[in-house]
Amino acid sequence: MSIGFFVRDLAQRTLDTLQPRRRALAELRAQWGQPGEKHAPFAARWFELDRGDGACVDDKTWADLEFPRLFARLDTTVTPLGSQALYRLLHEYVDDPAELAARHALHRRLRDDAPLRERLQAVLLRLRAPAHAHVVEALFGDAPVAAPRRWLLGLWGALSLLPLVGLLMFGWSAWWWIAALAINIALIYRGSWQQMREMERVNGCLRLLDTADALAAVREGEPALPPLACLREERAARDAARRPLWLLRASKREPVSWLMPWLNLLCLFELNVHLWTVDRFFARRECMRESFAQVAQLDAAIALASALAMYPRHCAPELADTLHLAVEDGCHPLLPEGVPNSVELDGRSLLVTGSNMAGKTTFVKMLAINAILGRTAGFCLATRAVLPRVPVRAAVQGEQSVASGKSLYFAQIEAIRGYLAAGAGGLIVLDEPFSGTNTVERIAIACAVLRALGEHALVLVTTHDVELQALLQGRYALCHFQEDPDAEGWFDYRLRPGPATARNAIRLLARVGFPPQVVAEAMACAAPPA
Repeated sequence: MSIGFFVRDLAQRTLDTLQPRRRALAELRAQWGQPGEKHAPFAARWFELDRGDGACVDDKTWADLEFPRLFARLDTTVTPLGSQALYRLLHEYVDDPAELAARHALHRRLRDDAPLRERLQAVLLRLRAPAHAHVVEALFGDAPVAAPRRWLLGLWGALSLLPLVGLLMFGWSAWWWIAALAINIALIYRGSWQQMREMERVNGCLRLLDTADALAAVREGEPALPPLACLREERAARDAARRPLWLLRASKREPVSWLMPWLNLLCLFELNVHLWTVDRFFARRECMRESFAQVAQLDAAIALASALAMYPRHCAPELADTLHLAVEDGCHPLLPEGVPNSVELDGRSLLVTGSNMAGKTTFVKMLAINAILGRTAGFCLATRAVLPRVPVRAAVQGEQSVASGKSLYFAQIEAIRGYLAAGAGGLIVLDEPFSGTNTVERIAIACAVLRALGEHALVLVTTHDVELQALLQGRYALCHFQEDPDAEGWFDYRLRPGPATARNAIRLLARVGFPPQVVAEAMACAAPPA
């Protein structure tokens, strides 16, 4: 390697050390358009504390459609607040086409305007620390219980100075002062854990307010992004929220901050400031909630803008008032290099047949995931998409619970019973229903249940039971995946219209070396009766 390379590398490392924000910005640029790698343990907290009244993605559907993996892939946010906003956004359905179009426009603007995006991210770096995940607790969680008779603590703080004054001015015994210090240390120790936790959250809120002000000032005077415009309108509310915190802010400035530990030891000054500040802060925390929401949602919007760069094939969906689902060249977000497939269903449900590993489960998951992304994030991973205004429910996979004694079959029938009891329209995804029982009963139950569900809902169902094709034809559109013995890997993952009729699964036996007589007998058994 040349000397010039080492000189440039040394210069870059020196600049990164002296300017940590420069290094952070380089990391953000490297992350742009790439899958997320962060771990956000408190990502669900905002959604849990402040769940809205609208329709949401239920926990079973979230798990069965592998949204935890998808969320981790999309979560390239800078702050813990952004992770919390992204988690909430992907859970809450939006029925207003204008709102979904506005979200998509915001994502595209942030994707295309790199200088603006990076300037916003540089400001958001102030809230990058994992401890800021607890700001949501301070704003939306339960307020701490006020200390009873806190005025006694203030009175004692003033009285505890008397032994020191008496010692210095009148020659009192030092033991009086030492006793007062011991009581102060005990009081500080007793309240230190709760004080530290509450002050960490209050300090996080102060940093949130400062960050919101800095974001509001980005490109001030120009037409602003909707979150920035809202932050500018919230300046007065943030100023009102700061007023109860003036003493705390003053105590954090040098040189006062150097004296605070000693003042706390001498007269419980810091502990009294904490009690006085926290109570007044929690009385005003509503003033900060909108600023929290806008800062967090802006960070989430940048992450979704990165997702648009990661998935070049995407579109804004159309919303239909009927059970109309159309996806053209749709792809699964966890398989971005997968084979795209298309389908259009206008009132009829879909029955997909095919053997294991042919792609049928991945296909129905792809449709359901895009239906959720389109109704929450405002875009689908397809060239065109029409989505019904209904919630998505899925029973795609399950695990046998030893503790509860429930088998896979029983867990599945409980979920499907809930769908039948609801009797309302929806987009329901079922993978191999009733697979835990014998063939005769499985086909009979599946036929009856799928007919009943199809009366009110748009059902996407996969099955190995080709007998269901004849029983449900007319009520369900029929499609299938099939093996291609001549293709590498045996499958081409292409959806084909109509019922499955080929016997390629048996042909594959010959390809992997089964005895010819076994293959021939299997073909004879599978042939329809003459």
